[in-house]
Amino acid sequence: MIKKGTLFSGIIGGLCLGMAVASASLLPVHAAEEEDHTAGVSMGKEADEEISTYARARVEAGWKLDAKGWWYQDEDGGWAQRAWRQIDGKWYYFASDGYWREDADAHENTLKGIDVSEWQVDIDWNAVKQDGYDFAIIRGGYSYTDPKTGKYEHVVDEYFEQNMAGANAAGIPVGVYIYSKATNEAQAVEDAKFLIEESTGYLVSYPLVIDMEDSSQVNLGKTALGKIAKAFSDEVKSAGYTPMIYTNENWYKNVVDMSYVSDVEHWVAAYGIEPDDSIPRGIWQCSSTGRVKGIDGNVDINFGYKDYTTIVTPRTEPAAGYGKPAADGEWRIDGGGWWYHCYDGTYPKNEWKEINGQTYRFDGNGYMLTGWQYIENEWYYMNSSGARLSGCWLELGGVWYYLKEDGKMAVGWQLVGNTWYYMYPSGMMATGWVQVGDAWYYMYPSGAMATGWLLDGTTWYYMDPSGWMRTGWVLVGDTWYYMYPSGMMATGWALVGDTWYYLTPGNGAMATGWLLLGNTWYYLTPGNGAMVTGTQVIDGVEYTFFSDGRCDW
Repeated sequence: MIKKGTLFSGIIGGLCLGMAVASASLLPVHAAEEEDHTAGVSMGKEADEEISTYARARVEAGWKLDAKGWWYQDEDGGWAQRAWRQIDGKWYYFASDGYWREDADAHENTLKGIDVSEWQVDIDWNAVKQDGYDFAIIRGGYSYTDPKTGKYEHVVDEYFEQNMAGANAAGIPVGVYIYSKATNEAQAVEDAKFLIEESTGYLVSYPLVIDMEDSSQVNLGKTALGKIAKAFSDEVKSAGYTPMIYTNENWYKNVVDMSYVSDVEHWVAAYGIEPDDSIPRGIWQCSSTGRVKGIDGNVDINFGYKDYTTIVTPRTEPAAGYGKPAADGEWRIDGGGWWYHCYDGTYPKNEWKEINGQTYRFDGNGYMLTGWQYIENEWYYMNSSGARLSGCWLELGGVWYYLKEDGKMAVGWQLVGNTWYYMYPSGMMATGWVQVGDAWYYMYPSGAMATGWLLDGTTWYYMDPSGWMRTGWVLVGDTWYYMYPSGMMATGWALVGDTWYYLTPGNGAMATGWLLLGNTWYYLTPGNGAMVTGTQVIDGVEYTFFSDGRCDW
């Protein structure tokens, strides 16, 4: 048997040194992603090459036993070190020297989860689900201050949409995190708004998280960072989501004043056999070098102490009312009616005012108006509560009106959805026949403008695609029809100018060619339908037709 303690001693020494250097850094896994994108992936190029070459050439993947104990060989030639691994459905901890710690608590009563970003590409989420993982926290993106413009910017994670759609489809509960470089409370609020906007449309049943660990934030001070965490959390709460703060144990204890967010959920990283139990946390990020089916390479592993699906209100969009301005006053009533008292001591008069998402009109004395109001040459309608109606139909006494998006009463032609309506100058919706200018239109009882063939009573009419009633000759498809000046479709014989035509009874189609009516033959010129009289050669044969069109056989 190959003795790991002898043949690999030089390699192990190099690896342990690499781990010691990594553990001394203040940057946990997410920060390393942003700084050099190598967290938990490499302990040094030369060591990696030596391990990989030797392992691939000499060692098969699986459990290995040597004089020092059990260790686990990965399929890619490396082995688990200072990491938790799920092997055959059970969890094991491997120390920094790579050997299994038999005294490690297997944490069988915790939920198991992962957190991922664009560094884990093309994840097979169904495989992740089948591998026994209970939740995932997916990076929505990251923020930064543009050094040229000084503007605070956000970038969506390249695989965010793919990961959210895949996890949702696989039925894995998900939360979303942002790697934040916020240096003040306003930027933290922007981070929260960004995360809320990006999460909209996906089912989120775990918290929305701010990842606080960037080196640019270290010197801001504990108080400033505590306020940043609180500003993010308050904005997330206002949208109906559950906020969470991600840090490592050092940041939790020494860098951020957590008293500002003592009532907020915490996700704390610590890579080792056990976390510091003096730190309250709902999720423990225990390893950055996990291996999960459906994901190539390293992935962060998390043990969950809370089932957030029983705590978080599942959402696909923010709570109703999110993003609307807070009230700046209160309603009051006196003998003159309702009026609005602003907290600055003023009140609106002779003006519109939006209050809690509704628009109201106040008269010159400051009282709220209701009903029809003629304002600046336009009619508006305020319901009994004073709210202005807009973008909707209004029925009063059997008459229908339409209030446009800006609240103005519609007159003339009005397109609602894909349907045209005509509103009289009084605002009343037209039905039946309507003359507009020189053209006639027909509006169904619903008010919708008719197009195409129209049967009114027993009479057929043809309405142009633009709605106006056609008269004269009309070509519909490949067939000609004749509509009298009244718009009525002609049938039977019709004299148009000095020429007779025959329109087929029942459907009005213009006849051409030979026509037999009773015992009499007529001939209608192909192409234009004109009735033939006099002498005519047809198909090489000469025929004579009387002045009334009858053929003299």
